[in-house]
Amino acid sequence: MRKLITPLLASAALAALGVTAAQAQQAAPPAAQAAPATAGASVSDEKVESFAVAMVQVSQLNETYSAQLQAAADDAARSEIQQRAATEMAQAVEQAGISPEEYNQIAQQAQGDAELRARIGQAMQSVQPAETPAS
Repeated sequence: MRKLITPLLASAALAALGVTAAQAQQAAPPAAQAAPATAGASVSDEKVESFAVAMVQVSQLNETYSAQLQAAADDAARSEIQQRAATEMAQAVEQAGISPEEYNQIAQQAQGDAELRARIGQAMQSVQPAETPAS
């Protein structure tokens, strides 16, 4: 089951970040549809906050690994990079306080729920690291 969770997490993270379809397709196995679309009509504020923290971390990891994916020499190298990225993303999600399954469910639910997307966006703004210095 762990082998399914990591690619699902990567797929959801990449999709939520708006990564190109080709990159998302490489990370998304056909089993990505296994998570139920109605995984809960309501997501608690605590889960939204945890998701936002995880999403910020996943976004940073995505940026780190995107350049490596583009520079990869072949499919085998890309696959290895995607596996490393997915493992680190899963760890980041768990450290944020939610399971990869919950993360995937929230990401999937947010794709069809504008209110949930707005709540996630607001939560992400409050947890964004202030890394960009003001010039």
